[in-house]
Order: sequence, then structure tokens, then C-alpha cells
Amino acid sequence: MDMGKVKYFRNLNMSKEAKPYRIKPYISEACALLLCLLFAYTAISKVYDWQGTKGGLYNQVFPDWMATAILYGLPPIELVTSVMLISNPLRKTGFLVSIILLAAFSIYIGIVMTGIFGRTPCSCGGVINSLDWGEHLVFNLVFLGIAVIGLKVNRK
Repeated sequence: MDMGKVKYFRNLNMSKEAKPYRIKPYISEACALLLCLLFAYTAISKVYDWQGTKGGLYNQVFPDWMATAILYGLPPIELVTSVMLISNPLRKTGFLVSIILLAAFSIYIGIVMTGIFGRTPCSCGGVINSLDWGEHLVFNLVFLGIAVIGLKVNRK
């Protein structure tokens, strides 16, 4: 190879003007979009099928007052989280709330799967009604991982 070409390529690679390709913003955007869609979908589906959601919550192992609080509190929290995830100034907070929600859901599912409650309530009313508890746990853990990655790459 001729020395002129070698020098050209060396200068091209070492150029101070060349900006490295930044993938972190794209990863942050993708994570935020996936989580935004998840939380918007779950909030809207809970409101759309209010009676089904209510029945599913009251079938869980926690007391009725807690089911009522979740029934009325969770959809607005999920919608606000969706908005935070698509808003650049609030995205970090959106990722943090996503991690808290998904971790709480995953812990609850894990506890249900241990059989500690004496009965296993139906996993109905979830994002995908056909998922059993184990599949739902994997689904949540995947999205929990997405939220952690999103938070990590979003930090400045």
C-alpha cells in the first residue's frame, strides 16, 4: 500500500474534526419509547376494561382497600410515567418510576409464585392476558432491564 494512502487513512481516523458516533441517545430514546408504550397501553387497557381490571384486582391476595387504591391510583401513575418518559427534562424521573413500578410488580409475582399466600390468584388483567405468572415475571424483568439500561445511558 502506498504511504500516501496510509497517511490519508491515519489522518482520517485521527481527525479532531471527526465526531464519534454517539449511540447512547438512541438507546435512551428506544428504551423510553418502549416503556412509554407499555405504560400507556396498560393504563388505557385498565380504564377501558374497568370491570375486568376491578375483578382481577379484587381476586388478588391483598385486602380490598389496597385493591381499591391500586384500581384508582395505578392507571394515572402509569400515564404520568409515560409522559415523563417522552419528556426529555423528566425522562430520568420516568426511568426511576418505571424501575420502581416494574420491580414492585416483579416482587409481587415472585411472592405469588412461591405459594406463600396459600393460593395462586389468576394473572388476569395483565398486559397480555394469556401469560401465566412465570411468563409475566420474565416479561416484567425484561422491561425492568430496559428501564435500568435507559436510566444508565440517560445519566449525564
